Amino acid sequence: MKPLGVLVNPEANRGKGKAVGERVFEILASHGFSAINLSAESAMAALDKSQLAITDQEISGVIAVGGDGTIQLGANICIPNQLPLGIVPAGSGNDISRELSIERGNIESAMKNILSSLENPRRVDAMRVATGDREFWSIGSISAGFDALCTERANRLTWPKGSNSYIAALLLELPSFKSIRYQIEVDGEHREIEAMLCGVANVKNFGGGMQISPQSDFADGELEVFILHKVSRPRLLKIFPSVYQGGHLKYPEVEIFRAKSVRVSNSGFPMTCDGEIVGKAPFSVQVHPAALALYTQ
Repeated sequence: MKPLGVLVNPEANRGKGKAVGERVFEILASHGFSAINLSAESAMAALDKSQLAITDQEISGVIAVGGDGTIQLGANICIPNQLPLGIVPAGSGNDISRELSIERGNIESAMKNILSSLENPRRVDAMRVATGDREFWSIGSISAGFDALCTERANRLTWPKGSNSYIAALLLELPSFKSIRYQIEVDGEHREIEAMLCGVANVKNFGGGMQISPQSDFADGELEVFILHKVSRPRLLKIFPSVYQGGHLKYPEVEIFRAKSVRVSNSGFPMTCDGEIVGKAPFSVQVHPAALALYTQ
């Protein structure tokens, strides 16, 4: 078969991604597979480098080594070109690898999962996301509200790191936060709500392990819209811990329902997608069933 392209984010998980990427190349070589390094100094440069390799018919698939943002980049390379994507988790969030039960911190296991699937990749749904200035593919989740403010704050924190940074950011943002007026259009039907956050999920996990949408399945041809309606600050602090096990569904302020096409508008709050800040609302999302082939069991 043609070589596999390997896309590495060396800065993932505070610089640990580089060593993970080096081990991936070693494992491929030890199994007799050729590889082409698609990594570059920026996401746009990596996208251009990958497209050149695809145009020249040099690669048969792509392996993304990094966090959810790197996987999103891999999806935007693979989906338009109908190439399979493999995942080696090396980020701090890794929500998409959780969905696939890919063991984090075990490079050999992640590579075994990929190599054993080369002849029979698995099809999953993808989201086509449109914002005011661009369109892109995602297979995770997207939202605009309190969670995105927390993500922005967490990215600025020097301590703590990892999933604890999000909790610290939540506690820092909460005292000044007020509910948001949203306009949403779901499969052609319009609603206006006042909520703490509103988003769209294609996978269960969100924000580094929070089971925001525990019924999501990215092979069912549908998305899940999740809403946390307006609550007091003490009530939010009561609900928040339960989201890690999906226990928030018992609260009446939490609403989750299925959809195929969603548009979310508010007064320009930051928007987070697959763990990355990607702009400001409004945004629209449409599910594309079985749009991405994954090297996974």
